Order: sequence, then C-alpha cells, then structure tokens
Amino acid sequence: MNVLIIDDQPDVVEGIKQGIDWNFLGIHNVFHAYNSATAKTIITQEKVHIALCDIEMPNGSGLDLFAWACENYPDIKFIFLTAHADFAYAQQALKLGGFDYLVQPAPYELVESTLQRALLQLQKEQKQQQVLVYGNYVSKHEKELLDVILREYLSGRQKYVDTVIQYLKTLSIDVKPEEKSWMVCIQLLDRNKLSEKFDNEILCFVIENVFMEIMGDYSRRLFFCAVDEETYVGVFYGTSVWNQDNMCQKLSHFVNLAKEKLHLSIACYVSRETGLTQLPDCLKQMMELTENNLVRKAGVFHMGLEDTSTDTEYDAPNFEQMKHYFLLGQYHIVGDMVHEYFERMERKGRISKKTLAYFQQDFLQMFFELLSTRSVKAHEAFQQEYDVMALKKSTESLSQMYHLVDFIITYLKGLEEENSKETAPVDRAIAYIRKNIHQNISRTDIADNIYMNPDYLSRLFKKEKNISLTDYIVQEKLKMAAAMLKSTNLPVSVIASNIGYTNFSYFTQVFRKSYEMSPSEYRQNNQKQ
Repeated sequence: MNVLIIDDQPDVVEGIKQGIDWNFLGIHNVFHAYNSATAKTIITQEKVHIALCDIEMPNGSGLDLFAWACENYPDIKFIFLTAHADFAYAQQALKLGGFDYLVQPAPYELVESTLQRALLQLQKEQKQQQVLVYGNYVSKHEKELLDVILREYLSGRQKYVDTVIQYLKTLSIDVKPEEKSWMVCIQLLDRNKLSEKFDNEILCFVIENVFMEIMGDYSRRLFFCAVDEETYVGVFYGTSVWNQDNMCQKLSHFVNLAKEKLHLSIACYVSRETGLTQLPDCLKQMMELTENNLVRKAGVFHMGLEDTSTDTEYDAPNFEQMKHYFLLGQYHIVGDMVHEYFERMERKGRISKKTLAYFQQDFLQMFFELLSTRSVKAHEAFQQEYDVMALKKSTESLSQMYHLVDFIITYLKGLEEENSKETAPVDRAIAYIRKNIHQNISRTDIADNIYMNPDYLSRLFKKEKNISLTDYIVQEKLKMAAAMLKSTNLPVSVIASNIGYTNFSYFTQVFRKSYEMSPSEYRQNNQKQ
C-alpha cells in the first residue's frame, strides 16, 4: 500500500512522515507533495491508495484536488487534515466522499488509527472486487470452464471426484457424490466431410444444442463437452427416473434427425447407470467401442441392452488363391474377393483393429512376394504412389483398408502393363506419365525425359493411341481421381492436389466435362458405404 501526504507546510509533512509507524501499517511507500499540481503528477505516475490531504493550500485547495481524484482515480481514500475546525469544511469533504476529517494538530495515534481503518476498508473493497471479477469471469466463461473440468476428470487427469464437485459448486451446479449418472458418447462418423463447412467450435455448438433440444427436460441435468474432433460426451446426473428404453428412443431420434437435417452420420453409445467415480472408466470403455466401429456404422449402441463386444477372432481369407489370380492378371477378381471377405466379417461382427491389422500384415506379405518376382523393392512401391501415413491409418477404418487394397491392385496391374510393352517412345512416355501422375507435367517434360522432340512425340502419340498426348494426361489423372473418390474419404481438394491440379475450380470443371457430374456427385454415386 502507498500513501501520499499533501500539505503546503514542509514541517507538517515531515512530522507526519516521522510520527507514524508505517511498517506496522504495512505501508510500502510514503510520497509527499506541497501543492495540488505536484500531487496530481504523483497520483498520475504512482499507485496511490490513501491521501492525507490539507484543505487550505495556495494554487488549489484540497477539496478541488479531491474532486479531480474522484473523477480520475476514485479508488483513492482521502483523509483530510486541516487546522480549520469549520464544520462547513468537514461537511463538504464528507459529502464529496472523503473517508474522514481530522482537525490539526491531531495526535499521531489518531492519524494512525484512521489510516488503519482506511486500509481495512481498501482490503475489503479489493476482496469484493476480486469476487466480482471472478464471478463475472465465471459467468462469461462458464461453458469453457465446465468443458475443462469435465475433460480433466473424464480423462483421468483429475482423479478426485470431491475436487470436481467443488469446482462445479463455483458454477452453481450442485452434484452429490452418491448420485447416479448415465453417460452418452456421440461419435461423428464422417467428420472429414465436414471440415470445409464447420470448425470444431461451431460443430460442437450445433450438436450440443440439437442434443439438448431432443433430450428436453432431462437436459437440465446434463454436462456436455467435446473429447476430440469427432467425439462428444454427455453426462446426465441425478437420473434415477430414467430408463434404458426411454434413453434409446430419444437417442434414435437424435441420430435420425442429425442425418436428415444436419447430414451427419452419428453413432451413440449409452452406458449403464453408474456413479460419478466410475465415469472415467466408463468413458475409457466407450472410447474402445468407438475405435472398434471400423465399419463406421451409425445407430445407438447401449451397453446395458445388447452385447457390444466384438468377436475379434481372425478368420483369414484365401491369400494363396488371391496370389494365383494376381499372377493370372485377374485383378478384378482379387478386388471382389476382398470386398466379399469384409462383408462376411462385418455380418459376423468380427471387424476390429486387431483383425484389420492381421489382414494388413498378410496382404502386404503377399504383395511383397509378388514384387520380389518382378525385382521391385517394397520401398519403391510406396515412395511416390502411396502416402505412407495412409498405410499406417489403413487399420483404423474399413474404408482406409479398401484404399490400401485398391492401391496394391492398381500398382501390380500397372507393373504388368509396363512389362508387357516394348520400350517404344510412346510406351516410355506412358510410363513417365504414370510415374509422375501426381505432378503438373507437360509434353515438354515428357519429351525431355525420353530425349525426343516435343512436336514429333505428340504426332507419334496421336497416331498410335488415337488420342492427343495432352488429352491422355488429363484422362489418366481423372482415372486416378475417380479411383480415389470411390475408395477414400479424402477431401476433393486434396485429391485434386495429389494429381497435380493446384486450381480446385479448374479441376472440378475438367472432371465434370469428362464424367458429366461433379467430383462430389461422382463420390456419392460410386463410393461404397
């Protein structure tokens, strides 16, 4: 705390400075001024909490200084000291809001006790201000604070439920530790398709509001927060009147409404009735369910109504037969075998991360064996034509696994076509195009690579293939784009970039001209669900 002494008599100022035990009061700095102008400068430059101010001073009275301070620095407590025992002075000083009025010569003990009362009043007001600021912050950021509290507890980082309950009380939420709860885990199955439309905050806001509207009165005792970009959690507390059928009916309505109105594919997982202390373990079990929903199946899955466990026994397909068809060049049969296998596994409820991992290992082993017969190293296959990160993600969903399978089939088919052709100029040009299909290549690039004149190469290509070199490049790029649209969930803009189109609008225009529909329409018509 800091004090400013204002008096036009230096001996008065010095007497007060020497006569008061400032350390006892907890005063850190004692400033002084002999007139109002100097006092204003100090108040402006320093943090002043209490002013001991004379009333009668030349060039501006203490009351004038106080009026200025009230307008600009209203938190300063003014204690007036004056030799004029005039009630009018006292009345005016107190009317303006002065803290106290002492007639000089006042005993230092009286000045000290008055300072102490002023300090106590300041501390009280500061505490009230802190409570007010905290209350305003909590009120303004209540949703954000609640999200943080829930995530910390549900994730296991905050292990004590009593601490959580105390946090909730600061938000005026009264929860008893013995109260039963239900947890609902909401999983977005097509988050990637929404990345261009909604950011995470807006999407969470939309989902929460729709969810609360459908839950009606039950949403009054609901905590809701985002776990990650595609997973949300709702916790209903104090739900002794709930029953499982009622919960599932409302959630089914929520899933259907999300699909019809928001164009969102959603899976909801409902816990059994549980206590607050079991919620972190409950969420962990639910997250395992979301991870095992590799076929991205929408609907409501209730832990208490049905067996949501997945039979993870691995029943391998006939890889020797697949290898035989590969060697015969019957690539479409291999593709059909893979799709039929996974459809059968899905019907049996045997698709999980573990079974996908086993399939990936066996399928890649077969692929590497076929590469070795063609003297091709494994890293060469994945160097440019396939995203290594996509290889790691191929066990995370069935669609990603289909992407890997389609790539391998396409790659082996391309190797066979290259080996079956003579190394004529046109064949070398085609090989270069396929190898660099992901780049923005020109006929000059191709001609330079195979050491030919661009004009001569164009005429030769047109003569042998009955299509211009430029049109052939476009045709091959669009084939690759169509394959990725059918077999992946990559955004259209990313697919365009992967085949060398930096202008998304131009890519859409070229694609529509060739396929008579937009890339998004093509994906919708051709991609397997």
